[in-house]
Amino acid sequence: MPQAVRPRAPDRDSAAGRGHVHSFPAAVVYAARGVRYAVRRQPNLRAHIAIAGLVLLAGAAAGCSGVELALLAGAVGFVLSAELLNTAIELLTDLVCPDEDPRAAAVKDVSAAAVLAASGAAAAVAAFIVLARVWPGAPLAGRAAAALGIACLAAFGFAVRGRVARASSAQSGAAGPRMV
Repeated sequence: MPQAVRPRAPDRDSAAGRGHVHSFPAAVVYAARGVRYAVRRQPNLRAHIAIAGLVLLAGAAAGCSGVELALLAGAVGFVLSAELLNTAIELLTDLVCPDEDPRAAAVKDVSAAAVLAASGAAAAVAAFIVLARVWPGAPLAGRAAAALGIACLAAFGFAVRGRVARASSAQSGAAGPRMV
């Protein structure tokens, strides 16, 4: 079943530089269509939504305050927004560059890295809020911060090591960076 084409909005005061304008209800319909498209086709988005639900339930069960739940919801929204932007960037990259190209692969890798960074930040927020409620001892919060720091350093180390390995294999004539 083909996707409906989004109608083009009529020009409204284009001399003033406003360009195309849609009504707010139409914009909400288009946004809902985009969310539905992404949820149906992106397993990572579905996983993030499931994790978000679990985090918010855990926060409520742990007796988090309204402000703490709002911070958790903001972190969840940040990750879901990053995942939706990643999906849009990947779709656009595939449209613009349908053939295998290391530059297109780099664009996709960087947009996926943005989701990873958002997820790490959200995990830190959740760790500090929920773990402080479940285990109120201050040393635990310090251990959580240390664990997150070590995880960041390990991720950086793996990234650098992979970059060095790709560079050395490229010099020896082996396969280079991943293709789209």
